[in-house]
Amino acid sequence: MEDQWRIAAHNPLWHDMFRETAEKLREALGDIALRIDHIGSTSISGLDAKPIIDIQISVSRLGELVGYKSRLEQLGFVYREDNPDLSKRYFREAPGNCRTHIHVRQSGSFSEQMNLLFRDYLRQHPADCLRYGQEKHRLMEQYKHERMKYVEGKGPIVWDILHKAHLWSQDIGWQPGETDK
Repeated sequence: MEDQWRIAAHNPLWHDMFRETAEKLREALGDIALRIDHIGSTSISGLDAKPIIDIQISVSRLGELVGYKSRLEQLGFVYREDNPDLSKRYFREAPGNCRTHIHVRQSGSFSEQMNLLFRDYLRQHPADCLRYGQEKHRLMEQYKHERMKYVEGKGPIVWDILHKAHLWSQDIGWQPGETDK
């Protein structure tokens, strides 16, 4: 299995990896999943990223874990009860499988919308996409042995881009497009 804790050049196969997993998720979850979206850096063409496929599943009620937990576990995803982010339920791939993070969020919530807006903005703004990629490379070099410092280090640029994305969303009347799957 390849080293996941690195920044890799964009790989067009990431989209195919998402699609393959999303098809299985759609089949297992049916109407429970209101949306299944490819998010994170691997979802943005041309952006270097850690080779981890991030998938956001939007559900009508986040608290109804019983409705989707066993279905995701049957697909081989492991529920992470220790996730400190209470705005989502978090699942990871089983050991030995392709690194995949599943973020289950409530439809219409700030965290769901923020991830879609961030992705859509970067897809439309190559200069900010490049700037974000360069900052990730810089931070990975600086904190390659300190994962939390790398994550925390991205905060300022993420918030700067989100501010720009917010203004852009107002200018164009942004709304999430159709679900990816």
